[in-house]
Amino acid sequence: MIMIEATSGVADRLTKLKRRVWQETYTGIYPAQKLLEFDEARHAEKFRRLIADPANQVVLLREDGQDAGYFVLGKPRPGWTGPPISVNALYLISDFQHRGLGRQVWQEIERRVKQAGFTVFGCRCNEHNERALTFYRRQGGVEIARESGHADRSEDQISLLFHLE
Repeated sequence: MIMIEATSGVADRLTKLKRRVWQETYTGIYPAQKLLEFDEARHAEKFRRLIADPANQVVLLREDGQDAGYFVLGKPRPGWTGPPISVNALYLISDFQHRGLGRQVWQEIERRVKQAGFTVFGCRCNEHNERALTFYRRQGGVEIARESGHADRSEDQISLLFHLE
């Protein structure tokens, strides 16, 4: 797994990855219209803002010469009242799942959290994304909050907390 610190020049590649992982991950969870109306220009601009903000680390993941996924680690998203650092995105496209790569990426995230001087960090995950929740719980995530029952299931979130030794 090659991990590349994202620059604004890869925002379009990150956007294409995001479109694909959203289709793979959230079909049946997010409203179909939300997936159909995925605005690449808007998401690319969001990536450019994240990349430009020194409080965030945006990392493109490559495997076998292909873009395999990405993660965003940094200041928590608005509304999060947990720890000062959070995994705000972690996605691998389906071609690269179930190969141990997620665990490898998670170890890098933990290393970066420690390097930033923290021993606790958070993550939010869609309540209906069982595969991701299983992964996060295997990594030691403890549920600390749940926001459920929204008409739009994309808004149902579970907040998890991770402790490092």
